[in-house]
Amino acid sequence: MMSRIFKRIMDEALRVLPAVIYFFIAFNLFRLTFGQMFTHVGIPCTPLLSTIIWALIIGKIMIIADHLPFLNIFSKKPLIYNTLWRTSVYFIFSFLFRVIEHLVPLVRHHQDIAVASQHFLKEMWWARFWTIQIWYLILLLVFVVFQELVRGVGRDKLRIMFFGR
Repeated sequence: MMSRIFKRIMDEALRVLPAVIYFFIAFNLFRLTFGQMFTHVGIPCTPLLSTIIWALIIGKIMIIADHLPFLNIFSKKPLIYNTLWRTSVYFIFSFLFRVIEHLVPLVRHHQDIAVASQHFLKEMWWARFWTIQIWYLILLLVFVVFQELVRGVGRDKLRIMFFGR
């Protein structure tokens, strides 16, 4: 029984590993690029640990969403349908998670969800929030495009197309 659970955990970890690596690299490129620009105007750079955690969170979001029964409703259609659908689902999940991430500390502090929501709406730096969400959308789209290509063309054939025999 324990070996079956361990195998399942390892399978899930290996399945999410490409997404975690992809988002870790992308988030760190942004951190280094934008961090350099922002530190000149007094805005602190995002810590490395934060980029690691968010890469893991996005990977976990993708695992959770992949288990939803309606995620592959367009699997028999051309790849663009499933690509846009999956990207939208992942984006909605990441959006909800980011809102919850900001809202939970406010609820703890104010002990009231209505008051916390008002503070959230007033105090949120919306330009930064939506900029990050737009980047998430773009990164998710690129990742899902390649994920669907692997599914549609096949891992071995795609490897040969990119790297030869």
